[in-house]
Amino acid sequence: MTTKRVHHLLRAAAIALLLGSLGAWAATGAHLGWTQTSVVETQRDEVTGIDFPVRRPAFIAGVEVPILGLASAAALAGLSLLRRRSSHLPA
Repeated sequence: MTTKRVHHLLRAAAIALLLGSLGAWAATGAHLGWTQTSVVETQRDEVTGIDFPVRRPAFIAGVEVPILGLASAAALAGLSLLRRRSSHLPA
């Protein structure tokens, strides 16, 4: 694999990672707090009419998802900018 091809693949992976993390964050509600693995819903008892909280499992991506995606994409893009030095040893 040529060096140019590796650079292009790293940049493409960086863009895909950034878009994927932003997409996952937006698809789960673009929550500005930390990631949540459950949500609390209020239900009403049919007999007594009393409201009570019920916790159900759910995944809501928090603000750290796009931040980590951005940091990882920046690292990949930075790696794509590095040039491999060829070693020329004197004969």
